Amino acid sequence: MTHKHKHFLLVTMLALMFLSPGLLAQRLTLHDAVETALKNNERIHQYEERLKQKRYDNFEAWGNFLPSISFNGGYNHMNAPLEMDLNGIRAALIQIESNNQVSFANLKNMMTAGQPLSAAAQQTVYQAAQSGYDAALPSFSEVLKKQDFKEGYFLGVQPIFLGGKLLAAKSYASSELQSAEIELKKTKDEVTQETISNYLAVVLLNDVVKTRENVLAGMQKHQADAKRLLDAGLIATHQELRAEVAVAEAERNLFDDHNKRILALIALKNTLGLPELEPVEVTDSLTFIDIPDSLNVFLLQAKQSNPILQIIKQKKDAAAQKFNAERAEFLPQIVAFGKYEIFPQDLMVGLEPHWVVGVQFSINLFNGFKKYSRLESASHLEREVEFIEADAQNKIDLLVNKNYADMTNSRNRYFKLQTNRALAAENLRLMDKRFQTGLGTSLDVIDAHLILEKDEIESKNSLFDYYRSMMELCTSTGYPEKVLEIWNSKEK
Repeated sequence: MTHKHKHFLLVTMLALMFLSPGLLAQRLTLHDAVETALKNNERIHQYEERLKQKRYDNFEAWGNFLPSISFNGGYNHMNAPLEMDLNGIRAALIQIESNNQVSFANLKNMMTAGQPLSAAAQQTVYQAAQSGYDAALPSFSEVLKKQDFKEGYFLGVQPIFLGGKLLAAKSYASSELQSAEIELKKTKDEVTQETISNYLAVVLLNDVVKTRENVLAGMQKHQADAKRLLDAGLIATHQELRAEVAVAEAERNLFDDHNKRILALIALKNTLGLPELEPVEVTDSLTFIDIPDSLNVFLLQAKQSNPILQIIKQKKDAAAQKFNAERAEFLPQIVAFGKYEIFPQDLMVGLEPHWVVGVQFSINLFNGFKKYSRLESASHLEREVEFIEADAQNKIDLLVNKNYADMTNSRNRYFKLQTNRALAAENLRLMDKRFQTGLGTSLDVIDAHLILEKDEIESKNSLFDYYRSMMELCTSTGYPEKVLEIWNSKEK
């Protein structure tokens, strides 16, 4: 490849990069925009992590029904061995028995010799008996615990009946898990709504810019016609100047809306989590697509699927479980347990068992009315949530009615503007012909352009308001994806 060819290739590549950025931009549909936002949004990631937490909390609540098994161990050193010393009793027994032997010997001597034993003889018998008993009887001192000893045991506890507290805890955890799922869905709905709103704003401004460009082209053509007629001496100078002013105003309006479109595109990129310099191109345009469902359908769907109402319902269930848990405090608590020692040689002989199993029962008889107060508080919490639910239902119904009315009004305004647009286009054609033949003025043509521009922009704004009201309506029913289905149906 020659140097000349390389230079030509480099110039061509630079021209493609800087003169045709749209060729490198990512074409973005509404479906792509929503998918990208749902993938990148940080709030969605936050609620996804919260949902994972609640899943583990729910799993933990299941564990309350299973036995708890623990191992405890240690090594201990006491200031002295733990002993039981009964040698005082042993000495008393030896003394009593030795005296008894002396009495028996003295009685025997009286029966055989007719006289009692002398004091020295009695002392000899006593000492002999004492020595015999002392040798025969073991020590009455026992070491119960050595000064250094080990301990280790397994302890198992199985709840049998806790007044329904475990069931209440499990139901509460399930309600919290479902609330986390609904909150995640609600966050996704809000992100979807924000994405659709920003996307439609870009689409609207794209259409407005196209309208402004068409008006500018028409104004420029009119200016050229006016200059040609002025040069021919057919119109006055002020008419050509008026056409020049109209072109300047059209250029300014186009410039303003072009900047608005840039800002709307930046807002869309922020919603999608894309860098500000990421090249993105939105090629959609606003066209009317009717929605077949009636108001009653939306009211019924909102009652069933609105995320706020669903969250309140879960909070209502949680309040009921709190009441059940407080009521359980008035009922007996029954648990089974078992204990097994792994160092039986270090147990106190005869006083500590190698293993033990049993059932324990407990019930609180009086605690200063604290449990009663907590139970009453939980009861009033249930009633509070019921009133919150009723109030929220009324407000959701009002919101659905408002959004449906706004959508209907925007749709009606759009259709009425179609007749105005047709009349304005015909009026422009006639005014232009009159001007070309010298029967009309430049002001007539400019006014006709402005009237048509106004009707076309109002028509686009009516479509934008129509879809925005539709989006808010579908979001209030908990089904913002319906807007995507309706929008995508125009491509089928």
